[in-house]
Amino acid sequence: MTRGKLKYLGFGILTLFLIGVVNHYATCKLELLGHYSKIGAHRVNSIEKLNLAVKHFEIIELDLEYDEVNKVMDVNHPPATSINLSLENYTSLIDSNQQPFLWLDIKNLTKNNSNEILNRLSEVFKRSNYPLNEVLIETQNPEALPVFAKAGFKTSYYLPYGLCKMDDDELSKTVTGIKEVLNNHPNIAISSDVQDYEILAKFFPRITKYTWTTGSVFRNHFIQTQKALRDPNVAIVLVTYKAPSGK
Repeated sequence: MTRGKLKYLGFGILTLFLIGVVNHYATCKLELLGHYSKIGAHRVNSIEKLNLAVKHFEIIELDLEYDEVNKVMDVNHPPATSINLSLENYTSLIDSNQQPFLWLDIKNLTKNNSNEILNRLSEVFKRSNYPLNEVLIETQNPEALPVFAKAGFKTSYYLPYGLCKMDDDELSKTVTGIKEVLNNHPNIAISSDVQDYEILAKFFPRITKYTWTTGSVFRNHFIQTQKALRDPNVAIVLVTYKAPSGK
């Protein structure tokens, strides 16, 4: 190889390296091009992170835990220590002209407290004039969701973890259980890690799906993520958002 060709080869390798570095730290990843309308920021659990995320994303996911003593929706992902940020304060700081779609992962939502949480959420969103059809309620307890769907919220059943790691018998039983839930509650969607995408697409092809991928899309479940992004029945794909500050 001539010196000139080596020079161009070295330049090409350096260019690819620089593109990779820039893409790693960029909010708008190259591998997500053409699909930004369904991309959301995962785990935006602080005001600092929220203020940055809304500049880049139209979809924001946050974790909530209902404080039954103080009757407050606490923005927090247990077992992390609470920073005493209420959903009411969180939404009050969102510009009314820039309201993102909100995905609420409510960690302790059950059928027993569903009406109480519904009333609290309804108060919060009425106060901030937030459209309920722009809010997703997600829980591992699907029997708690019908009251939210009736009220106008979008709803999703957070599926058992690790479907792709189950053996055939366990997966068959789990899929049967999920189908029973969906038969009983036909208006809810399903949500799971993108590593389970192909199982969801196989057994629940026409059901609306919400999913997420953590870490680098290039390194983690790249093929599944690309398939999910192209699937019209996948409404949202959450990605890791590394903000300079905030949880």
